[in-house]
Amino acid sequence: MENNVQNENLLTIVKCILKDILQRWILIVAVMVIFGTVFDFMKTVTYKPLYGTSMTATLSGGEDTFKNIDKVQSYVNTLDYLMNSNNASTYVKDQMHIDKTTYKAEVTLKQANVIKFKVTADTKREAYFSIKLLNEWYRNNTERYSFPYNITVLKESKFSTKPVNTNSHIKNFLIGAVGSGFVLCCLFGLYFFLRDTIKSEEEVENKLDTRLYAKLPFEVKKREDARNKKAILITSLKTSFFFRESMNKLRSKVEASSDKHGYKSFMITSSYENEGKSSVAANLALALAKNGHKTILVDCDFNKPAVFKIFDLDGSKSLNKAIESPTSWRSQVETLDRIGLDLLPCSQDGLKSELFTNSKKLDAIMKELREEYEFVIVDTCPAYMLNEPMVLNEMMDATLFVVRQDYATSDVINETVKRLTYVKDNVLGIVFKNVVNEGNKSNSGYSNRYGYNRYKVRGGDK
Repeated sequence: MENNVQNENLLTIVKCILKDILQRWILIVAVMVIFGTVFDFMKTVTYKPLYGTSMTATLSGGEDTFKNIDKVQSYVNTLDYLMNSNNASTYVKDQMHIDKTTYKAEVTLKQANVIKFKVTADTKREAYFSIKLLNEWYRNNTERYSFPYNITVLKESKFSTKPVNTNSHIKNFLIGAVGSGFVLCCLFGLYFFLRDTIKSEEEVENKLDTRLYAKLPFEVKKREDARNKKAILITSLKTSFFFRESMNKLRSKVEASSDKHGYKSFMITSSYENEGKSSVAANLALALAKNGHKTILVDCDFNKPAVFKIFDLDGSKSLNKAIESPTSWRSQVETLDRIGLDLLPCSQDGLKSELFTNSKKLDAIMKELREEYEFVIVDTCPAYMLNEPMVLNEMMDATLFVVRQDYATSDVINETVKRLTYVKDNVLGIVFKNVVNEGNKSNSGYSNRYGYNRYKVRGGDK
């Protein structure tokens, strides 16, 4: 069992690393194109054509050669060395009247005692004459050096006027591009592996100073919703059964905390933006309202409000008006009649964000909300390096801290939670939000057996 858990955690970490690498595909492709082009340019500039010639021959000795095939095979390596030796190259130079040779000989065994003799050189002339002269040198020195085998030519040397090492721009580009892409992916993979983010449920328990309160599964947005930037809501038939059940589990835990400690107001925050805190706040409020509780969702993120976007409100009502004017907060509440959830959105005003948060009017509104509603869910701005969530935390009964998988580092999360608890020790725990699909832990089989998936919207149906 323990090994299975470790394997699942390792698989999750690998998926996170692959996700991080794939998210940077544009950079990787750009680097591949640049390095592929540079590599092709360098290969073209430094390109030296090589010309080659080859012949087929046999090795034969005084005794029956076929009875000594093993010796023939071992002699091929010796012959390869002899043809590239100083004595052989000196003979070629003297016969061709050149100061330096560039040839390279290669002897390979084809079958039994049949060899293939190849020579490459920088010039056509040297390639053509070297193979003949090397064969001549060997024949002239057989007795002198007691070479055990004679070379008998079967096929005369075959020579091509075209270089044997053609400079292919496509090949050069692909080698440079694929090589640089592989190295960059390895470097990215190492960096993401060493980066101290929270990649698995086990790391929440081992790296963070706060307990794991709830875990939300990865949920894929439908293409149309992603294009229109619509939030994933448990009220939508497009949302999976597994995600809805996870939100219901979170709702049950919040209800249990409320029953045990008398909590009524809950703040939802995170270290950074884009960790899913607004989505968690909206779905938690919906789950509570659907379960019969009188609930209100309050948006106190004056820097980047999200409630009016999530529920497609016109923006005519806002918490800002209730704070700045004598207007009652009740006049700024929007109600989702079908669900029975009240919404108190806010409008963006970053310049007055801290002023609104520290106002006595907001404190008074929060107290009135606690008296009128069973549950007050407050969405606020990210808590790392910002003061507004600290002020709001003091007004709240409890706080849920959303951690997006493989996003913020453990140091940042622990520091942010520590700041919150310094103001008021009311952080219930971490809501861990997955961003990679854990197929091995999926409950799709369960939902299929009970027929929940047949209610999903398919294709373009509404």
